[in-house]
This record gives sequence, structure tokens and C-alpha cells, in this order.
Amino acid sequence: MKHLKYIQFAILALCLFALSSCTTPKKISDGTGETRWPDFLREWAVDYEINDSQRVSLISLIDSVYYFFEDSTQPVEAHSGQVCRMVDRVADVIANDSVFEFTLMMRAAMSNFLWYASHDDRFYQCDCSGESLSRFVEWQIVSSTDVELMCYTIIPTSWQAPWHFANIIFTMAKDDEVPLATFVITNYENFQMDSVQITFYDSLDNVLDVVPENDVYVDSSNVSNGVKTVVMPPKYMMLALSQSLFVEVSYKTTEGWYYMKGSPGATFVEQINDCPRLKNVLDQITLSRER
Repeated sequence: MKHLKYIQFAILALCLFALSSCTTPKKISDGTGETRWPDFLREWAVDYEINDSQRVSLISLIDSVYYFFEDSTQPVEAHSGQVCRMVDRVADVIANDSVFEFTLMMRAAMSNFLWYASHDDRFYQCDCSGESLSRFVEWQIVSSTDVELMCYTIIPTSWQAPWHFANIIFTMAKDDEVPLATFVITNYENFQMDSVQITFYDSLDNVLDVVPENDVYVDSSNVSNGVKTVVMPPKYMMLALSQSLFVEVSYKTTEGWYYMKGSPGATFVEQINDCPRLKNVLDQITLSRER
């Protein structure tokens, strides 16, 4: 897995930093000055009632890493191990944690950290700098005899992630012939999501395909609470992800169009190997196209 990730690193780095250009390590609070990202993260954890010692300790570790980067006089040799421990623990949460709210927080945390640290030369002296970006774009995998699940969360800038995100989800039970493929799109800011579009891009940011919500089934029964579910044709979805790098979700709100973009295609083909039933479906699709 690591070999492929390092090959993709250069492309992903350029693209992600371009996509995250409006992300900053500090957010201006209304009349209260600047808020550090770790403090924002702690407030977010309180809102989600995340207070167990293991998860709280990870937030504290993130805080200590930010303090290192905030002090330009600190030598990287004394803190490289700490930075890499943080990257490992955050990536492990993104891939494996059973509490979705915390995985969302850590995906946003990794996004914020990568943008922030990329502006400091000391980051590139850390042993984990080369693989940290590719770990940020991993899917969460659940594979058992009864069910297989792959989930990837697209977020906008890190500061907006508590209110705007979209989950791409494949689920397949042991008796299913094809998986269920959905986009669960959330707007907790103003609860408005009209004219949803899903756009697929290649590694050069060229548009490969656009799927408007009128072309697929959409469950809007929970839209008043800020959630809309787009059910995608599973075989189309698998093929689109295997051929693209970026996926963008956009919709109209009361304030105009809203966009968020992620890189689920970066590791999809590789990680689907951990889900044998899903992999078999993708193999059948690929073989049918080659004939």
C-alpha cells in the first residue's frame, strides 16, 4: 500500500494544497480575536460529547504539535517523533474508528494540519511527511462474513466540516449481488440543498462526468434536518471512482452554490482489495468493459 501512496504523493500534494488554499490555521471569531485550530477542535468535541480519555488525549497531542509549529525556534529533531505519532493516530482514526463524529473531526484535523505544516520547512524533515497526505485520503473499511462497507468522507475546508460534509458509502451483505452505493450529503448550516450535482475529475482536474440529482434516485425525507441521500447506480459508481481522482459535491443553498471536493479515487482501487465481495463486483465490471 505504501508504495502506491508515495507514487501518488506529488500529484495529490499539489492538488490538495490548491483545493485547501482558503484553509488557515486560525479562524477569526466574532469580536473575540483568533481561535487556534486545537481549541476549535476541543469545542467541537464538547458539542459531540466526545470525552473519553483516548480520544481526548489525541486532541491534546494535536495541540502539542501545533505549539511546536507555532514556535519557529523549536528544532525539528526534538519533535519529529511527536509529529509522526500524531499523524499515525489521526490516520488510524480515519480508517478504523467506530465513532463517525470523531472520524469526521480527525479528517478535518488532518486537512488543517497538512495545510498549516506545509508552509513550514521543518515538516518536510519529519519521517512521516511523505506519507501523511496519502493517509488523509484513505477509506474506512469494514469487512466481515456478513457485510462489507467502504466509506469516504468529503469535507470542504476544515473549519466548515462540522456543518458541511458528504459520505460516499458502499455496503454489500453476503447475499447481495451488487452493493448499495450512496452519497449522504449534510448541510447543518442552513439545511438547504437544491440541485445537487456530483462531478468526477481526473488527476489533471478535467471533468470526466457530471451526475445531476434529477438523473438518480434522491431521498429527501430528512432534508429538513440537513441530510439528503443520493442513491447511485453501484456499477457506474465503482467504475467512476476507479477512473477518477477527485469527486466534487455541489448544491444550491440560500447563499448560492456550495462546493466541496475530495480525493476518494486516490486509494479506491487499492483499498477495495480488503473487501472481497466488492472487489469481485469491480472485477466483473472491468472484464465486461474489456470484452
